[in-house]
Amino acid sequence: MGGGFAEPNIKLKQYIDLTNHEEHKGHKGRKEKSYSKIMEKSKDLIKDYPSFDGLTEESLEDNSSLKKTLHFVGKNKRVVDFGCATGYLAQLLKLNGCVVTGVDYNQEAAQEAERYCQEVIVADLDFTSVTEIFPNQKFDVAIFGDVLEHLRNPWKVLEDTKNILEPDGYIVASIPNIAHGAIRLALLQGKFEYTQFGILDNTHLRFFTKKTIEDLFETTGYSIKAIDRTKLDIFTDVHLVPSFNRDDFHQEVITQIEQDDEADTLQFVIQAFPSAIEDKYIALKAEYTYLKEQYSQLVEQATYLESQLKHTQSELTLTNLKLQEFQQAQIETQLEQAKYQVKIETLQSQIQQKESNVQELEYMIVAMQTSKFWLVREQWLKVKDFWQRIQRM
Repeated sequence: MGGGFAEPNIKLKQYIDLTNHEEHKGHKGRKEKSYSKIMEKSKDLIKDYPSFDGLTEESLEDNSSLKKTLHFVGKNKRVVDFGCATGYLAQLLKLNGCVVTGVDYNQEAAQEAERYCQEVIVADLDFTSVTEIFPNQKFDVAIFGDVLEHLRNPWKVLEDTKNILEPDGYIVASIPNIAHGAIRLALLQGKFEYTQFGILDNTHLRFFTKKTIEDLFETTGYSIKAIDRTKLDIFTDVHLVPSFNRDDFHQEVITQIEQDDEADTLQFVIQAFPSAIEDKYIALKAEYTYLKEQYSQLVEQATYLESQLKHTQSELTLTNLKLQEFQQAQIETQLEQAKYQVKIETLQSQIQQKESNVQELEYMIVAMQTSKFWLVREQWLKVKDFWQRIQRM
C-alpha cells in the first residue's frame, strides 16, 4: 500500500518513515526492460521505501488506512497490490491467508517486497496498461493504496482493472482528501504549496474530494459499496497537511469549515465493485425515482409559489389603488392649502391697509391736537366748565 499517510500507532521514527514511503508508490507502468530509462528521468521524485519487519494488524490503530484496507480486503484472497513498495502491506495480507502479487516502479523496493509477495512486477502504470502487465491473470482484489492520485489517467487504469478481476472481485483504494480543512485554510491565505509528503505531495497529479472520488468510480463502471475514512485534526503539527494557529483566522471562518463533516478527513478508503447491468439498472431506477420525487417536490413548490405570487399581485394591486387614493387626497389637500394661503395673503393685505389708515388718522389727530384752533377750543371748554360750576352754586 502506497502514499504518504502514516499509521498513528507506529513509533515516531517509523511514523515518519512510513509516510515517506507510502506517499510515493504511484505512477505505475512501463515494463522492467524500460525501467532504468524511466527512473533516470524521474529519479529526483523517488523517495526512500522503508521496510517494517514484524508489523502486525494488531499493532495498527483503528485510524489507519492500512487497517481499514485489511478490513475491506478480507482473508484468503488473491490480491494484486499496485504500489506494493517494500511489501509491508503484503506481509499483513499474507498473515491473513492472502496470496499477493505486487506491482511497483521502484526496483529496489520491489526486490524487498519479494519476501512477502508471490510475484513482484516492476512497472509504471503511466506507461504500461494493467492488461499488458496481467494479460492472463485474475484477482479477487486489486489494491490502490494512495496510488490513483499519482497517475496521469486514473480513469483508464480503473477501467482496465475490471479486466483482471474475478466475477465477484473488487477494488480497495485509499485516496487523500484535498478538501481537508487545513488545505482550505491554506487557500484562504492564497497558498497551495507542494510538500515532500502528505496531501500536497509534490508527485500528486490528481486531487480528489469525496464527490469527485464517487464520480471517478461511477464513470469508470464501479459501484462504491463502502466508504471509510482516516481522520486528522485541522490544526495539527503533523506534516501531512499545512500547519496553522487558530489565531491566524477569524473564528467564524473556522466554524464554517468545521461544520463540514469531511473537514478533518485525511483519506477516503473505498471498496468498489464493477457495476453489473443489473446494478446499473437498479442505480438508474433509484436515480429516476429520486429525480421524480425531486420533480414532484419542485412542481409542488412551483404551484405554491405561483399561488403566493397571485396573492402578492392582488395585494400589490390593492396597495396601488390605496396609493392612488392617497395621492389624489394629497393633491386635493394641497389645492385646499393653496386656497387658504390666498385667503391668508388677502387678509394680511387688508390688515396692512387698515393699519396704514389707522396710522394716517393718528397723524391727523396729533396734527389737530397741536393746532391753534384745538388750543383755543381747549381753553373755551375749560371756561365753559368753570361757568357751569358757578351757576350751580
